[in-house]
Amino acid sequence: MSEIHGAVGAYVMNALDGPELDEFEIHLASCATCQREVVEFRETATAMSLLSSTPPPPGLKDSVMAAIAGVRVLPPVDGVVGQPQSPAEALPRRAVDDVVVEDSEADHAVDELAVRRQRRLNRVLSLAVAAVSVVALVLGGWVVSLVQRPPVASATAEIELLRAPDLEAYTIELKDGGKATFIASRSQNKAMFSGGDLPALKENQTYQLWTLAGPLAAPTRVTPDALVSGGGAVKQWFTGPVAQSDALAISIEQAGGASAPTNVQGAAAF
Repeated sequence: MSEIHGAVGAYVMNALDGPELDEFEIHLASCATCQREVVEFRETATAMSLLSSTPPPPGLKDSVMAAIAGVRVLPPVDGVVGQPQSPAEALPRRAVDDVVVEDSEADHAVDELAVRRQRRLNRVLSLAVAAVSVVALVLGGWVVSLVQRPPVASATAEIELLRAPDLEAYTIELKDGGKATFIASRSQNKAMFSGGDLPALKENQTYQLWTLAGPLAAPTRVTPDALVSGGGAVKQWFTGPVAQSDALAISIEQAGGASAPTNVQGAAAF
């Protein structure tokens, strides 16, 4: 991902998987700006999930489409920032804010202004795309319920975990394919499992999480934890005693889970 900061929306909408998801979550752990935007995006998604699924009134689609057709497209702005000028257009000196400055200084000021304008434009366009998406859903007679999006409380808890000073994050290769990331903080007694491409399992199987105490090779305590479904990108909080644990693990078990792991897929000490 060349523009990792721009992946916040895709992350919130569960559109990242595999290496992209792993890379962004590692970045998210240390980027306060992205952490704040994740919370804001999820708050918006949660609000959208409360929309009524009542079909729109007749004629709404026609009126909106007619309004769109009547919008005048603005012509391109004359000139391009940074484009070379002809000798006749170039001036030795210019006045900027009533102060005479050299060409290079004026160009620098104009360039910075253009960058700020472009950033604002990109932000507006992103919001516009989101708005158009909502309108398109309504015009189709349906409002998508975002029940799969985590609630605001869960999103806040995730951000708190990512800001923990003792945060540990480990990405591992699973034995039967796929990757997984364990994110844990003893001080917060919290841990999260994140898998971007968990292979699908048979109907009578499930993934199961575990907390372990003692050496990873010979743990003195193994506690069964939450069950996780396969077949794509998933996230799951650990429910066990993270603060009193020394390692986290995931295994494949029969449906309903097991009291002891039988087919360990991967583990990480922290």
